Parts: sequence; C-alpha cells; structure tokens
Amino acid sequence: MYNKYMPSQLKKYVSIKPNVMSGMPVIAGTRIPIERIYYLLKQGYSLDMLWEEYPWVDKKKIQYAVAYLVKAGMDAFEKTQKVQTAV
Repeated sequence: MYNKYMPSQLKKYVSIKPNVMSGMPVIAGTRIPIERIYYLLKQGYSLDMLWEEYPWVDKKKIQYAVAYLVKAGMDAFEKTQKVQTAV
C-alpha cells in the first residue's frame, strides 16, 4: 500500500513497522490493518459505523486512516492519468 510519501500528519495516526502485522499499514497503536478499514468502507460502512466497530479507537485515528486511504487512492489515480496522457 501507500507509504513512500506519507504526509507527516498521517504518520501520527497510521503506523508501518516491520514487526507489527508484517509491516502492513495499521491504525497507530492498534493492530487494525488499514486494509480492513478499506474493505469495510467498500462494503458501505460510514465513519459512524467504523466507530461502532472499533469503539476503543480514537475517532481521529479512524478519520486519518480514511484520509490515508484517500491519499493513496489519489496518488494511484494521478499515476494512472500520467501514464494515459503520456501515451
């Protein structure tokens, strides 16, 4: 997933460490993979539903996990567009 140019604001809320979940991005201070948040959002979960799913997690951390996914998606989209326009 996305890591190379993660904005510093997100590093406070999204953690990527080789010894935690094999280096998968997780919500900082938890073992909740960002990928799990992605799949829940894809299934139609709202922020409120995510907060209900993980009531022990600070709401701000969940919001930033979603921001992380948005940033990763935007970067992937931009990369795709550059390839398409270059052809």
